[in-house]
Amino acid sequence: MKFNLKTLPLAISIAFVPVSGMADEMMDAKVAQLEQQVKALQAHQTNSLVDRFNFNGFISGAYISSNNRASYNGATSSADFSQDSKMGFQGSFNINNQTQAVLQLLMKGEDDWDVKAEWAYLSYRLDNGVKVRGGKLRVPLFMYSDYLDVGYAQPFARPPKEVYDHVIFTSYTGGDIAYDIEFDDSTLTLQAFGGESNVNEDSINVDFSNLIGGSAAWTDLTWTVRAVYGQADVDGAVFGGALPVEDEQATFTGIGGSYDNGSFLAVTEWTKVKVDGLLADHESGYLTLGYRIDVFTPYTTVAYMKTTDNDKRTSMPLNLALNDKRTAYSAGVRWDAIDNVAIKFDLTYATDFGDTSGGLSGNEYNPATGSFMLDDTFVYTVKFDAVF
Repeated sequence: MKFNLKTLPLAISIAFVPVSGMADEMMDAKVAQLEQQVKALQAHQTNSLVDRFNFNGFISGAYISSNNRASYNGATSSADFSQDSKMGFQGSFNINNQTQAVLQLLMKGEDDWDVKAEWAYLSYRLDNGVKVRGGKLRVPLFMYSDYLDVGYAQPFARPPKEVYDHVIFTSYTGGDIAYDIEFDDSTLTLQAFGGESNVNEDSINVDFSNLIGGSAAWTDLTWTVRAVYGQADVDGAVFGGALPVEDEQATFTGIGGSYDNGSFLAVTEWTKVKVDGLLADHESGYLTLGYRIDVFTPYTTVAYMKTTDNDKRTSMPLNLALNDKRTAYSAGVRWDAIDNVAIKFDLTYATDFGDTSGGLSGNEYNPATGSFMLDDTFVYTVKFDAVF
């Protein structure tokens, strides 16, 4: 039987009205009974809401420094405690058995701890297993896109910047649709997505419209392979308006795979970004190998990136600003110190810049020598990642 909580105070007040022939004891008992019903219904309603709501979060704190001012990952010879430090909170509310609302708020030290919504979407799962989402979503281009900021879910101190830095937006407003095809011991997930995004920070003001793409991922929980393609129309300006970008098309192609048997870990990704006009096309990739020894996971990573259309930019200053080449070697260890907390130590050596800056903002050009001042850089990182 349904009972409207709003009518209960009225019912209780009516119970206090004197009624001819009714004993005081009976009236008191009736009031007590109604009050008990109110408390029971309120408790049931509260418990129902609590059961529908899930909350979790993550936090990372890091110390980074470098042997020079090249600014790989923002590191210089001074200690930096902001660049890789962040905190996020995620809440989900089950509206019903098929519909869910999700909100993720993120604060980064490099952004002065400003609060931003990385995820804010509504999802609906159809009876045939198709899942549809709409709102603000993470752009699904990389192996670690869904938990890009959750350092605890990653084996290394940070995803290789040679691969992950060439897409300047991480979220988009729009929707996606996904479907899981279940086999005997594995799953194939097909996904299509579309929407728009905007980047307006520092010297970049760019709109990404008509964003569309799709991915396919297969896993048996030991092996995983994934392929993704996306494209968007790009309009705006970079370098503070010095280089207009007028309705150019950008495309992204990526393939990746991983192997994890509980002891040995291998992860690899290869990507290619192409942009019409003078903006740079990039090819990049990495391979990470790790091995778990009790609570320790030593790992090594080799990553590279290079621009593939340098012939489009043969004159200064565009060739100096946009032509890039770099190889990075990382060695580190992850220590799962306590439940839900990992401490990571990482040393990254970046080199092989060729006649470019290596894509590093702190590597200055010396007109007297006709070359950049720095040929390599070392970056030291100590970081903790936790989930709660």
